[in-house]
Amino acid sequence: MLRRFRQRPDPDDAPDFEPHQPLGAPMPWPDGRHVAANAGKHIFLWDLATGECSRVLETSAIHQPPMFRLACEPVLGRVLGSHKLREFALWDSTDWRRLQVFAGHGEPVRAAEVIAEDRVLSVSGDGFALLWDAWTGELLRRFETSPLYALAQSPAHGLVAVGGGKGAITLLDGPTLEVRASFQLPMATARHEPLSEERQRQLGIVWNRPSNTIESLTWHPDGEHLICGSWDFIARMVHSHTGHVVREWHGHAHWVDSVAVDPRRGLLCTSSSDGTVRVWSLDSTACLAVHDVGHADLGGLCLIGDSLYVTVRSELVVIPLP
Repeated sequence: MLRRFRQRPDPDDAPDFEPHQPLGAPMPWPDGRHVAANAGKHIFLWDLATGECSRVLETSAIHQPPMFRLACEPVLGRVLGSHKLREFALWDSTDWRRLQVFAGHGEPVRAAEVIAEDRVLSVSGDGFALLWDAWTGELLRRFETSPLYALAQSPAHGLVAVGGGKGAITLLDGPTLEVRASFQLPMATARHEPLSEERQRQLGIVWNRPSNTIESLTWHPDGEHLICGSWDFIARMVHSHTGHVVREWHGHAHWVDSVAVDPRRGLLCTSSSDGTVRVWSLDSTACLAVHDVGHADLGGLCLIGDSLYVTVRSELVVIPLP
């Protein structure tokens, strides 16, 4: 059974709040007691125990709907969020004090990660992956490729995978941005049921426009493979150094925007702008569950404990895992 949490901030917390703001991708908050999602210049926190919207934080982000995927570093409790037009900021999650602003991208920043206590990596549609000093905001190194929309770090190996336009995925050494591997995934023909007329209407002119753009990345638990979600409606498992496609998961009828892995249960979870969230076996192509969340406007998903947290328009939807 799906549970839906809405944006219900106290007026004193967010006096300029506009109801029904589209939410970005959710993430676990560093304190382990909340889940968060961004919307416009606010970040909303829901209590995992009660489902109540318990805190609203203000930022200087201006994109609506959000383009930046929130990220956190739980050891020191730091959070990365969007800042103004082409910048992003590092915050202390406890007292919501802005620690640093990073400026240098030519287009809005799509994702960033704290890859070491003193290093931050960011990617943007401008085609650059930029490495920053976390404490001073100094730009240390840059890597240029095609437009970038996704990144995933492998802390155990010091590697970061970045992906984006033209199906390009590049494996980088985190501290130096030296290229360890680079490959391009061709666009494939997805196998799926027809998209309903209502979902076509919700998506507008893009409903039948597949491409091989990489929108999301995560590491397989074995540390050797990547799982990517693509705009050709397919999720794939590929070898991180060769690009060899090991497995494809077919079934979504539009872009696969988010992927997450539950290694304990051996599950892959995907969300798509076809309006569904799917749960798959990580070790086969079997689809174990399909959840229609009611609209094509999905912000993303994350795994916390025994549940999936999915943002759908201005709601946070909770889906129990099988």
